[in-house]
Amino acid sequence: MNKIGEALIKLFGKHRLIFWYDENQELLDQYKELSLENVKKIAVQGNEFEVKHIVVKKFPTDQFLLYFNSKKPLDEENWLLDLELANYIFQTDQEAMFLQEMGLYYHLKELVGEHLEFFKAKDRRNKLKEYIDKDDDFLTIRYKMLAVVFGTENISLPTYVHTYGSSYIDESDRYEKDLARYNLRDFFWKEIERKYKYFSEAPSIYDFLLEVFSNNFSLGKNTKLSKESRLLLSLWKDTFQFREYFGKISDKISTDIDVETKLNTSIIDDVLHDDTFKLIDLKIIHELVHLISEEDISVEKVGQIVKERENKFWYQEFESFYFCLLYASQLISLIRKYGNTKYESFNEGVSNYSNVLFEIDQTYRKFVWSYRMTNQNKILSELSEKIDKVYSNDWLMVYGNNWQKVIDKTNKWEPQNSQANFYNTYIKSSFEKQRRLFIIISDAFRYECGVEFTRRLQAENRFEATISPMVSSLPSFTKLGMASLLPHYNLKIKEGSDFVLADGMSTEGVQGRTKVLQANAGSRAIAIGAEDFMSMNSAKEGRDFVKQYDLIYIYHNRIDKAGDDKVTERKGFDAVEEEISFLMKMTRKVNAMNGKNMLITSDHGFIYQHNKIAESDFSVSNHTGELWSENRRFIIGKNLINDSATKKFNGADLGLQSGVDVLIPKSINRLRVKGSGSRFVHGGSTLQEIVIPVIKVAVKDVATTSKVEIDIIKSTDKITTNILAVSFIQNDLVTQQILPRSLRAVIVAEDGEELSDQFKFIFDKAEGSERQREVKHRFQLSSKASGKYKNQRVKLVLEEPVDNTSKWKEYKEFYYTLNISFTNDFDD
Repeated sequence: MNKIGEALIKLFGKHRLIFWYDENQELLDQYKELSLENVKKIAVQGNEFEVKHIVVKKFPTDQFLLYFNSKKPLDEENWLLDLELANYIFQTDQEAMFLQEMGLYYHLKELVGEHLEFFKAKDRRNKLKEYIDKDDDFLTIRYKMLAVVFGTENISLPTYVHTYGSSYIDESDRYEKDLARYNLRDFFWKEIERKYKYFSEAPSIYDFLLEVFSNNFSLGKNTKLSKESRLLLSLWKDTFQFREYFGKISDKISTDIDVETKLNTSIIDDVLHDDTFKLIDLKIIHELVHLISEEDISVEKVGQIVKERENKFWYQEFESFYFCLLYASQLISLIRKYGNTKYESFNEGVSNYSNVLFEIDQTYRKFVWSYRMTNQNKILSELSEKIDKVYSNDWLMVYGNNWQKVIDKTNKWEPQNSQANFYNTYIKSSFEKQRRLFIIISDAFRYECGVEFTRRLQAENRFEATISPMVSSLPSFTKLGMASLLPHYNLKIKEGSDFVLADGMSTEGVQGRTKVLQANAGSRAIAIGAEDFMSMNSAKEGRDFVKQYDLIYIYHNRIDKAGDDKVTERKGFDAVEEEISFLMKMTRKVNAMNGKNMLITSDHGFIYQHNKIAESDFSVSNHTGELWSENRRFIIGKNLINDSATKKFNGADLGLQSGVDVLIPKSINRLRVKGSGSRFVHGGSTLQEIVIPVIKVAVKDVATTSKVEIDIIKSTDKITTNILAVSFIQNDLVTQQILPRSLRAVIVAEDGEELSDQFKFIFDKAEGSERQREVKHRFQLSSKASGKYKNQRVKLVLEEPVDNTSKWKEYKEFYYTLNISFTNDFDD
């Protein structure tokens, strides 16, 4: 069936009588060929009275197609006018056919004729039909035609600009050609002129965007565009579909308007709030590197700058750089404050390090890790060298030398909370309470790593975690540390080796440790490797395994494995990050197997320096005697005689058998041992090596965490200008149980239309007064706020992210009434 037949069938679905005027009889043959089911055809040729009798009296309910081979008569001469007005006139010109197909009124014929090429494609007609309403005016329909041309769901001029600009940067002229082909080009640029005050005799998308970016760059030229151009860029950056293209076109424009030259003479404060160009972040990072390296900026100021950049467009790309800067500043500040700390006693040192000074080693680790995440970018090389010098010379060496004075006075290794008493101190009491206990032992998981892990656990809902320090056995190496954590009466180093026996039993591997546990624990106990444990299905295999035991020791070796290898020791801090994530997964796995109580600890800590070790950090030890084992940080043997480079302990003083001697290099010095790494070391007596964590974890049946509450200071419920200043208040301080909250805020009309830029912020203040927890933002409202939505109610919507998704959910909303004067549509 042809198009005329198809159109008539649709029309007869709504009308009983259809009038068809064919003045030049061009379609007479098609009329004659037509055969429509249940429709009678009548050719009207001067017999109007007869026709009226047939359709009104004779067949009052039947459907008729009335064909005229003349033009439509004047109303006063039309004998069938009453029937015509009550029914439908079928138009057969191309414009009318399209209107009829789309179910639109005939008055739109002029619009269709003006953009006839647009309507010739059925796909475009069908797509426009999805958007269009019968009451739409010419302006609205053209806007919807643009949505079809640009292929957007959102019918808005900013979205068209984002799409057009994105296509331009992909070197496509598709939209330029389509706008011209469909006669929409003039309309598009007239709307750009009206909304953004962009005037050009030869407008182009790139010329327009040059003006938009320049106008909104803090050091750029004022091109007299309207305030709406600010919102155009803000929306572009916040639109997931076009974010990538914003970055690309921003980079091109930054070259074409020579942003770099303008930034060369600027200071951080000039551009701190601006994220129009990537070069701004490069400038801020460059300046901070030098300021921090020269110690010409406070740690508080660095924190404020990084916080300000945290929600800017380019932050994610430069996050590791900003973390580097923040950690570098914090580290220098901490070392300048605590670097020369001295102690009178062993217990004082352990207490102070575990309560306060561990943070220095933790901050250094976080700096190095962040530096590695930047691929050790050369912009940070100056700062990296500075940090390594300050950390090694002003912290490790000075602090190590001061601590060595305490060690020199220590002849018997009997610290409080000794690793050798771990079983009796932490485990025995659990069996009295009939609690199943999981012991997770992570090799070389030093105290500061444990603190970070504990904080992450505390942020997990239903996990309750506390940390306390424990002092490792000496020498602080794996074989002795692992043996000390087992239930035992005495430990002994096997003659001529560094193997450790517990009550005469081997402590090597999970088989050896299982035997010791089963012999000495007095309970159903087993040792298992972490990989084997994690490979079990939680629901069935895992739970069946767990039911058999009251005490389960789980061992993992990631940090020590990486650090002790000369090839991979530079990745020691990477291994820490991976291990913390792995332990988080393991605690969840234990919980999934009905495990409610866990202890996480380690065999020893470590010292790590990222850069090549200075010659001065190596000791030449002129020792003699029968050597059993020699390491960078300890020597085990028999009848050993040492010199001033080492501190000597006999076995009995270390809780081992008599007849064995141990030499420990002083402070942070390493012994020259062929083939072993030198950056990552352990075995000695520094606080970094001997202070290890004991983390108690309990799984609760009720929530253990919440997020900080956010409110706003609302002095009025009316919006009277295109700028709305809002103060956000973080009601609570962030603690172990009260967690930060990420929010985004935007002003929205009741029909869902966004009327302002988006504000994003992470509320994470852990100290300060309520006034210091106040954050202000000035929302820029679009012209629709004083036009289409004037005097209507709108709301400021606060949303927070849905965990582990890219979605957002509503947190709070605050209502306002728009009452913006027309004068606010004029530029300042």
